[in-house]
Amino acid sequence: MQLSLSLPRHAGVCMLLLVSTLTLWEHVASKPSGPLSMEALYNRVVEHSHTTFVLASDIYREFNLNFFKRSWFTDRPLSVCHTASISTPESREEVHGTKTEDLLKAIINITHAWEEPLKYLVSSVPTLPGASDNMLKTATAVKDRNHILLEGLETILNRTQVEYEEDSYPDWSGVSDLQSSDEETRLFTFFNLCRCLKRDTHKVDTFLKVLRCRVAYNNECIFYQ
Repeated sequence: MQLSLSLPRHAGVCMLLLVSTLTLWEHVASKPSGPLSMEALYNRVVEHSHTTFVLASDIYREFNLNFFKRSWFTDRPLSVCHTASISTPESREEVHGTKTEDLLKAIINITHAWEEPLKYLVSSVPTLPGASDNMLKTATAVKDRNHILLEGLETILNRTQVEYEEDSYPDWSGVSDLQSSDEETRLFTFFNLCRCLKRDTHKVDTFLKVLRCRVAYNNECIFYQ
């Protein structure tokens, strides 16, 4: 069998993004003097987390505009997000009262838990009736940024020498519904995935901004709104 070596137009950009992580988190190409400071690391992961949240919100917004007006949507109960089992602080007071290592581990667990679902999210976008090319590009960008963010978080974890149990994040079990031949089932599963993605990327972004303020700036900054 002859294998094709051609790649989608956006694949080259995605590959460059992933290759760039070899120097993104530990070194700056223009400044080869040594590792990034903890402040610089936190600034970079916050930049990635915020952009990821904005992109996830865009996917959710576009889906709602195109599909949510269907009457049967309002008749179905919302599914519990697959990350619901990850213990996270809910109120502002709880966030600020959570230990740095516990908050960091929760962020990593959430980010890890989205690695596989995002691959299926990207592959399912073309199956949506009327989905735009922009939605596919945005979903791909979220998947790639989530992976890059995870590498940055693991770099911070290694720096802090916090003990972390691998595979402590929950699995996602919605593959069969997302690939269902029934359009209503497939669309509703996609909606729940987008809803949970928006919620979790907002959590990660919020928690990371709190950690950056705490670790990098000794709490001398404006907290999240």
